[in-house]
Amino acid sequence: MVLALQNIKFSYGENAVIEDASFQLEEYDRAGLVGYNGCGKTTLLGIITGNLIPDGGSVILRNGAVMGYLRQDSGLHEDQTVLGEMRMANNADQLLEQMKRLEREMVNDPELLSEYQVVSERYEAIDGYHLDYQIRRILLGMGFPEETWTKSVAVLSGGEKTRLSLAKLLLQTPDLLLLDEPTNHLDVETLDWLEGYLTGYKGAVLVVSHDRHFLDNVCNRTIQLHNGKTKLYPCPFSEYLVRRENDERVERAHYEQTMEKAEKYRDFAERNMARASTRNMAKSRLKMLERLDLTAPEDSSHTDIKFEIVPDGEPYKDVLRLSDLSVGVPGLVLCSGIDLLLQRGERIAVIGRNGYGKTTLIRTILGEIRPIAGRVVIGGGVRIGVQKQDLFHVENESPLMYIWDRYPQMDQLQVRKLLALVGFRDEEVFTEARGLSGGELARLNMARLSLEHPNFLILDEPTNHLDIFTKDILFEALNTYTGTLFMVSHDRWLIENLGCRIMFLEDGTARLFDSYDSFRAYAQASRTEQNEQKEQKKERQPAETLSGKDARRQKAEYRQKKSDLEKRIAELEKEEKDIESSISDPSVASDAVKLNDLCIRLDSVKNELSDLTDEYLTNYVE
Repeated sequence: MVLALQNIKFSYGENAVIEDASFQLEEYDRAGLVGYNGCGKTTLLGIITGNLIPDGGSVILRNGAVMGYLRQDSGLHEDQTVLGEMRMANNADQLLEQMKRLEREMVNDPELLSEYQVVSERYEAIDGYHLDYQIRRILLGMGFPEETWTKSVAVLSGGEKTRLSLAKLLLQTPDLLLLDEPTNHLDVETLDWLEGYLTGYKGAVLVVSHDRHFLDNVCNRTIQLHNGKTKLYPCPFSEYLVRRENDERVERAHYEQTMEKAEKYRDFAERNMARASTRNMAKSRLKMLERLDLTAPEDSSHTDIKFEIVPDGEPYKDVLRLSDLSVGVPGLVLCSGIDLLLQRGERIAVIGRNGYGKTTLIRTILGEIRPIAGRVVIGGGVRIGVQKQDLFHVENESPLMYIWDRYPQMDQLQVRKLLALVGFRDEEVFTEARGLSGGELARLNMARLSLEHPNFLILDEPTNHLDIFTKDILFEALNTYTGTLFMVSHDRWLIENLGCRIMFLEDGTARLFDSYDSFRAYAQASRTEQNEQKEQKKERQPAETLSGKDARRQKAEYRQKKSDLEKRIAELEKEEKDIESSISDPSVASDAVKLNDLCIRLDSVKNELSDLTDEYLTNYVE
């Protein structure tokens, strides 16, 4: 046993979050902790790590076991390099220096031998003699090529810092590894490597994730957290769904039988209590009735959310055509030479690393920004429905008014019925927009899309903010959708099961694949080859491209692009600070309309700043 939870209880004030959490993890167990948003998963991790004190129950960690926890605030050292941060992970350098010092001093003081043995055993326990190999293996696997190892932690993007934190944690090889959404900020190749690494991990792993593909590939246990109670299933997530459904079917059948028996007991007692000859039998039935457990079984399915998109009319055969398209922002081309014909009923998913132009491509298709070059042609009869990453575009005070303002012909009862289908009930329909979670905003946008009846859906990361079960509801809606789909997503399970073609944005180009499987085969086969080609390209560059006027022109273009990018980043950073300062102004905070406008602009600035920063770090930082 590595970890055991026994009857854990926890409340925030009068709100009971955890009522009875009990499970046990053995060495080599890899368990996924699953449940709806807000059910208490992160709270439970906080209790396990000791950051939160439970109201009741106990957390038992095996004597001597080391626990490692991946947090959003990773505690990285800004003054360190990527490699230096990794070498700090296990204090290996300090232990090695201590061993060398003891070796020198033992010549004159043999009594230091016992201390040397203790230090030596600690160094061997962290595999110090193979430290350089392990660091290299993990950094390369987590998407840090050698040329990035000398980068300062301070200049890393948020996603890079998260990946470095995870790499550092993996190097420490704790006996119990706690991971809260570890797949955030990871591209497909890095995800594949991490899945392989964790599958062979020697310790126990407890992971909170909304990535179904990841849970199926890594975990051999699934822990359900529902209504404050846990239940452990000895299987991966997909099998857990089947077992849970079977368990609940059996429980419902047993409950129905019990209710029938209770009704018979009650009916017999009512008919026979008045007669002296049968009164004792009636009392006996009432006692039997009291002993029955009439508690209804819990239903863990998300029955309160139903979502459907029905297209209104069919477009012409050719829905979208991109011809030699180049997209980007002023002074910076993110992707060029994009050619695509998307026909009626087809589905395509766009994937690629942050900063490679995925959201910019969507904005170009929608006409929000002009193409750098090439053409975008939307076919005849097309009715577009859009869901963006930035869900804060809720101009009104509540979900009720958000829908009603767009569809004033609906009466309040119709609007409330629609909102109930996506989980907004009773007083929740009056919740102010700024009080809605990301998942609630996503569900509100589902309601809007269902009213628009689009025959061409354009979705930018539609599973962001959704728990794993609500993702299944979205999948069912998209799977039965008969229109055309253009989607940016990092959710591999969704892409694969929707049968999407793939557009892969990489190094400023777009490559098309017939399926996710064909893309994955390409990615796995070409990773080493691409690295070799990059090295060969660097070796050939002086002879092939850096000669005469061409060399001077290329260097001038490089310097100009770098300068333009630095200037734009500086402008955005200043605007971000100015907006945050305005938001904190009490006079603005009391003006709901102005505050909402500022929040919308702040989200837009942050998105552009993130994309441009990633591009700068990738191409212009040595």
